[in-house]
Amino acid sequence: MFTVFTIVLYAVTGILTLWSIVETIRNRPAGKALLGGAALLLLLLIVQLIISIATFGSAHEVDPLLYFGYIITAIMVIALAGFWAFAELSRWGPGVLAAAGLTVTVMIERLDQIWQ
Repeated sequence: MFTVFTIVLYAVTGILTLWSIVETIRNRPAGKALLGGAALLLLLLIVQLIISIATFGSAHEVDPLLYFGYIITAIMVIALAGFWAFAELSRWGPGVLAAAGLTVTVMIERLDQIWQ
């Protein structure tokens, strides 16, 4: 993966996770801005998928099933968490986004390790 893009993914995921934790502690439902942050992360993960597909031929010894399994799972986790946060009008909507953010952070690290 590209180092700068990976750092951007970490930053967006970290901000979304911390923001979700704060909203959960404050006992507030997910607002439009928080859901917009989840949508931004989803968009960035889709861009990463497209970039990965375009540059996959230059990757050395990368298992395509493992790599694309991780990235598609990360996309699905954020999409489902965003939908859940939208549907859940209690504090647990942002709680689900926080858990998804932590999960996707680990998945981004693993994607970077596999690509190396």
